Parts: sequence; structure tokens; C-alpha cells
Amino acid sequence: MKILHILQTPRAEGTPNLVLDWLGTDLHEQEVYVLHKDPADLTDRLRSGAAWYGEARHLDRGKWKFPSIAVGVRTVCLERKPDLVICWTTGFANWVCLGARLAGVRRLIVHCGNPPTRGLKTDWITRYVMWPLALMDAKCVCCSRYVRDEFLSIPFVSRSIFSAVHNCARLDEVSKRAAIARAQRQQVKGSVGIMVATMEAHKDHRTLMHAVPIILKEFPDFRLRLVGDGSLRAQLQDLADSLSLQNAVDFLGTRTDIPELLGQADLFIFSTTVQEGLGSVLIEAMAAGLPIVATSVPACVEALDNGRFGTLVPFADTAALGNAVIKALKCKNFSANIYSEWTGHFTPLSMITQYLSLVRLA
Repeated sequence: MKILHILQTPRAEGTPNLVLDWLGTDLHEQEVYVLHKDPADLTDRLRSGAAWYGEARHLDRGKWKFPSIAVGVRTVCLERKPDLVICWTTGFANWVCLGARLAGVRRLIVHCGNPPTRGLKTDWITRYVMWPLALMDAKCVCCSRYVRDEFLSIPFVSRSIFSAVHNCARLDEVSKRAAIARAQRQQVKGSVGIMVATMEAHKDHRTLMHAVPIILKEFPDFRLRLVGDGSLRAQLQDLADSLSLQNAVDFLGTRTDIPELLGQADLFIFSTTVQEGLGSVLIEAMAAGLPIVATSVPACVEALDNGRFGTLVPFADTAALGNAVIKALKCKNFSANIYSEWTGHFTPLSMITQYLSLVRLA
């Protein structure tokens, strides 16, 4: 079977990494087409992992980018003849699916990685995107039950197209690489907390930054490593300077050695918002064997099984987050074995099998 993955860009973030997870299974003939080639963080890895890789610059075309996407996808589908097209970008989904449909592709899946923004205007925008997908018989697969239920709560949205399948993570690879890094970790003074997340408004780095002074009162040598990049990085660096955290917070940017960084940390911290879809990095943190402190938003509650596998704190509560981190760092009886059964729900094979069953290809 031939699967064509359509990505917005090869930026080092959630959905391109999910596609890499799929490619790493060596199941089926998997190809990749990106709508815009920049930023090229993961281009080489996607190119080497895919049976075929293509890229364009559709997003440079202003108001003409939408028909350009449809025409470009149609051309690629006519040349590559996929059995299934998976669109990993919800915002351009109806144009991607239109192009695939015009090329004769019958099986279409759209990945929904974040809940819809609610409001009178935004509800109409969501309907505008979703009703054409229903007419084209596309399946909208949400990364969590929370995201699915948020879409279904919009009045008059097409309900039949939605289902929920959890995102995956390369659990074995993350576990092995983290364990090697942990064994090679040099003795350091103090504890290390890490957060892996794009620096955009749907995350909540600011609350974590404000919590660091609280943590430093109990752990003066505590260091926070922030992995990821985004439009808010400069603002967050300015915030670190204003809080005099230059010696406590490291901005590591986009990295490809995340399992190793997890293995060199003592605690995973995930400060985020209700716009979080699932938080796949939480699954990677579990695979790496780290204790977790996360914001109590629906996606994190679901990923951590109602707090069974991590400490949940109220949204934007600086004191609660700081104190939870302190408590976790003081805990001496944590065992990573508690994760073993739960993480089995998040394997690439499980995700692929469930996706294909939705279009009767499993």
C-alpha cells in the first residue's frame, strides 16, 4: 500500500515528528510532500526515511496559495498514485483533499492535532473547513478524545467524520537513547528540569519561567532547559533576563537529540494551555523514565490518565507549579516502571493500525 503524507513544513515540531515515527516502522510504501520547504529542520530526515520526498513553496503565493495547494497536490497524486493521502495540517485540509480527490484518490485522512478555537466567528470558520471534508468523505482523526469532543461540541458541524486516535512516540528508541545518556551523564551540581515545546502562544512557558525563582529558593543550583523554538523565543529570553534567570535557564533551540536531553534531566515539566491537543512529549518523557509535572488541561489529563502518571497543577498557577516541581525533585521513591503498561497504548504500530482501519485498509 502507498501512503502519501502531506505536511505544511518540515519544521521540527509535532506533526513532522509523527510522520518520522510512521516512516521508522518501514510499514507500507510511505511518501512525503511538504507544502512549503522552509524551515527545513527535518528535511534530511524526512527525505532519507521516505520512499519519495517532494517539496514546494505554495505558502509564498499570498491569496493564491489555496488554489496553488490544490493544483500542486493534484499533480503529485497523479504522478505518485497513492492509495491513501494523510493531511497533517488542518488549516489547509480542504484544499489538500480537493487536490487529492481531483486526482482520483478515494481514501483521505485529516489529522487534527489541536482543539478548535471557539467563538461565533471561529465556529463558522471550523464549519467552513469541515463541511467540504465531509462532502469529500475525508476522515478527521483527532489526536485525543478531548480534541474530538471539542470539535463535536460545535453546533451543526458534521459529526460523522470525527474519530480519536492517540498520537504515537518511538518509545523503544527514546527509552534506549535516554538510558545511554543517563549512564554517561557526568556528575552535575544541582537538578535539571526540562521542557520540550514550540515557543508559541498555545504553550505556557511564561508561567514556568515565573515559577523558577520559587524553585531556586529550595534548589539554588536548579537549571531549566527549554528545548524548542518559535515566534515567542525573543520575548521569553527577555523575560528570563528581567527575572535574573540568565544562570538558571538554558534556551537550547531546535534539537535532534531530545532522547539524550531527556536522559540527562531529572524531571520533565510541561506548562501548557487548553489549546494543547495531547502533548506527545509527555509520552516521550515517560519512555525516558522521567517523573512529570504538567498543567491540568484536558489533553494532559488524558495523556497522564487523570494524574496517575504525573503531577497535574492548575493552569497559569505559578506557585502551584513551582511547589510541585520542588516536591517532585525531593521525591526519592519514584520508579519509571509505573509507565510500562500505559505507554504501550502510544506505539507507532498502534496508531498506524487504527488509522488504516478507519479507511478499511488495515
